[in-house]
Amino acid sequence: MGKLEELILGESRRGMDRIADLLPSDFCSQAGKYVLSWPRGRVLLVTGFYVRGHGETDGPPGTKLLFDALTKLGFSPLVVIDPFCAEYFQTVGLPFLAFGPETAASELQALLDREKPVGLIAVERCGRTKDGRYINSRGADIRDSMAPLDELFLLSDAPSVGIGDGGNEIGMGDLEAGVAERLGRVPCAVRTDRLIIATVSNWGALGLCAALGRLPGEADLLAAYAPCPKTGLIDGITCGPSLSEDGFPLEHVKRLRNSLEEWI
Repeated sequence: MGKLEELILGESRRGMDRIADLLPSDFCSQAGKYVLSWPRGRVLLVTGFYVRGHGETDGPPGTKLLFDALTKLGFSPLVVIDPFCAEYFQTVGLPFLAFGPETAASELQALLDREKPVGLIAVERCGRTKDGRYINSRGADIRDSMAPLDELFLLSDAPSVGIGDGGNEIGMGDLEAGVAERLGRVPCAVRTDRLIIATVSNWGALGLCAALGRLPGEADLLAAYAPCPKTGLIDGITCGPSLSEDGFPLEHVKRLRNSLEEWI
């Protein structure tokens, strides 16, 4: 496994290290090269995971980092979310579109027709199973609480990247059998052209930034995370508002950023 991939898979708690061999050893580096090959234009960034009436702290900060990196590379990113993540993106000042659970496929097709994306990237975004459920880490179906934004990846012919950390996220359809057999979980069935797995999806987004050669400075990193507890986002493991992600304190992502800087 490549050094970059080892860094974002460090301290794995949800078994991503047990399915990593099903991907190319340099899966994150490959995803970076893939994104760099896209023509410059609109990129849709899809994120937001529903947790007890709130958005999760894992996903939006990584999306913010990717938004900034893609902008510096000449892309025109646009965030696509649910209303429960709107306050976060308002606070960090990024353009977004919010859709509710009743959103029809025709509305999402209209979005694709209007924006004509050159690529789609999902960061910690729950995707449907083969039988149409949206399963969270506790095994509950949260379909009635989230917009069917994975439909964008089914409708669009644009190249795509998925970033996940548990098996139920958009892109994990690439490893559907591995998630089911090795981890004993009901996997998301939605595929992407490239998949990045990480211990925390935000770490996968940061790894992609490194692969793009646009690693944020420490001030930019802190700016992406700092608004989390002030904007209604909660940690998906502790279910409380804090500067943590999947139970990991912010110090972990700071150390990861420094290690990635050495890798670059």
